[in-house]
Parts: sequence; structure tokens; C-alpha cells
Amino acid sequence: MRFEATSSEAALAANGKIINAATPWHLIVDTDEETITVRKRNLTMIGVDEDVLAFRFIRRIRIDQHLIGADIEIKAVGGTVTAYCLSKSDCKKIKQILMEYNATKRGKGIIFS
Repeated sequence: MRFEATSSEAALAANGKIINAATPWHLIVDTDEETITVRKRNLTMIGVDEDVLAFRFIRRIRIDQHLIGADIEIKAVGGTVTAYCLSKSDCKKIKQILMEYNATKRGKGIIFS
């Protein structure tokens, strides 16, 4: 299963990140590949920054809700990735997908610490 979420323009504007409206954050959860990918085009529009985490390295999922939208931070061994100004429902869905996936892997080595 693959789930994708993108920053909303309304949330970016409401949270003071309007400069990023042309270059929103994209978060992709792929349960088949067991990866989380966060992508964002550079403000110069020349390249794309991409962070990929394997599920087995996840240590914490943090959702910071705002009046409009929410930020999600996923901490893993060796680093952290954050996607800003996603919809609250998308953040909850991402957390739900990861927690449900984790529950199917008990005893198989892929358990969030």
C-alpha cells in the first residue's frame, strides 16, 4: 500500500510558510517497500531534497497540530525527518498506517522502540 500526503496551501499560509507554497513538502508511506520518503523541491527550483527512512529504524512519531494543518516529525536512528503543514487527517492516517503495520510485525524484528 502506498499513501501520499502534500502540504496544503492554506496551512502553509496560516502558519507563516507561504514562501513554500510553490515548493510544498510531500510525504510518502510505502508499506510494500517498508519506507517513508519526504521530498521537497529547493526554493531555487533546481533540485529536490529527499529523505528516505526504513520502517525498522523508526523510534518516534510526533504530530504537532496547528489551527490549520499539522506537522509530522518521524525520528529514526541517526536522524529525523519532518513534513510541514500537512492536513491533520493525513497526519493521523500516516500514524495509523505505521502503527497498524507495526502491529503485524510483532516478533519479526520490525518494532518501533
